Amino acid sequence: MKTIKTIIISIIMFFVYWFSQLVPKKKKLWIFGAWNGEKYGDNSKYLFEYINENKPEIRPVWLTRNQEAYDLIRSKGFEVIWTYSFKGFLISMIAEKIFISVGIKDVNRYAINRKDIIMMWHGSTPIKKIVFDDTITRNKQLSLEKSLFSLFPFLGSTRLKGLAISGSAEASKIFQSAFNAKEEQIILTGFPRNDTFFNMNQIAPIFTILESAKKTNLTTVIYMPTHRKEGEGELSELISLDFNKFNHSLKSLNTKLFIKLHYFHLKTHTFENLSHIYFISDEDIDQDIYTVLNKFDIMITDYSSVHFDFLLTQNPIIFAPFDKGKYLKNDRDFYFNYNEVTPGPHANNWEEILEYIEKFIHNPKLYEEERLKVMNRFNIFTDSKNCQRVVSAICNEDTSI
Repeated sequence: MKTIKTIIISIIMFFVYWFSQLVPKKKKLWIFGAWNGEKYGDNSKYLFEYINENKPEIRPVWLTRNQEAYDLIRSKGFEVIWTYSFKGFLISMIAEKIFISVGIKDVNRYAINRKDIIMMWHGSTPIKKIVFDDTITRNKQLSLEKSLFSLFPFLGSTRLKGLAISGSAEASKIFQSAFNAKEEQIILTGFPRNDTFFNMNQIAPIFTILESAKKTNLTTVIYMPTHRKEGEGELSELISLDFNKFNHSLKSLNTKLFIKLHYFHLKTHTFENLSHIYFISDEDIDQDIYTVLNKFDIMITDYSSVHFDFLLTQNPIIFAPFDKGKYLKNDRDFYFNYNEVTPGPHANNWEEILEYIEKFIHNPKLYEEERLKVMNRFNIFTDSKNCQRVVSAICNEDTSI
């Protein structure tokens, strides 16, 4: 029954899609979306808010399927529309530009012109191979896309016909390969979400918890593991952790660990908070970790590119590649030599994590030279003008800001 329904919808949307390509576009009407329409965050969000606050000649509209995101955007006084409402279809058909962070499902995929899409991406320079470069997890999906793409473009989410932004020369090369794009389709502007490291005007509900920690001189550590098998794999490094014992050790170090799971795992985990271990929810951060990322003293991560962004804080990073061999075999291959792009200690287990936390508490400047080297390699811009550069590039203005 579900298969029949999908076929019927695809046939109807086939005509909707091709009709939408003939509809005249309205200049300066730009639409935005993120994370399959389920989240308000990432690079799309920061450009959306920048335009709302600085470019009155542009009409920015956010599309979403998520009630929390809808309410949050409304509370900020910005324009938001339900993705698959009548108005959502109409405004998608006439939009001049479309900004996405994951794929065309971020917005109304049945009513957009793919040549008008700007891929903002949902991270920094990828460490793990993505899209057409990923031969482990995406092979079957991409083969299906190739066979259906010419007639049903809305079924594919990875072919880049428009533009993509980049934060470094390294990222530009990767996006060109991963999206089967041409060199001129990649624009080097810096990632908009990194502007938040220099504009300290973000707020979120979790601020009260962080401020309380600071008042008691607690060291704040954020752990951000990447997903396993697109969210279908288990986070074995957490499952095997003795939380009560680890919590006691953190207490003795006067440290609080904040754990932010990947979007794919966030709504399914069953872990509980303890006195010195706190699992960050979407509600805590208004669906966007970048509102608070610069507030943490130390980061722990494994194979996530988030550390390239966190380097802008110049704070220490501990790497936890506990299952690297298994990850490389079953999940993703890497674009780089892992050791060369991870400037910090590599822990083999949670006991070593504690040892390195203690070392960084006593000397935050450990690995400082290595961090600076990698930061400059993967962040060509270290200012608050990434959003400004994106708009200038899209509008064909002078980008030498």
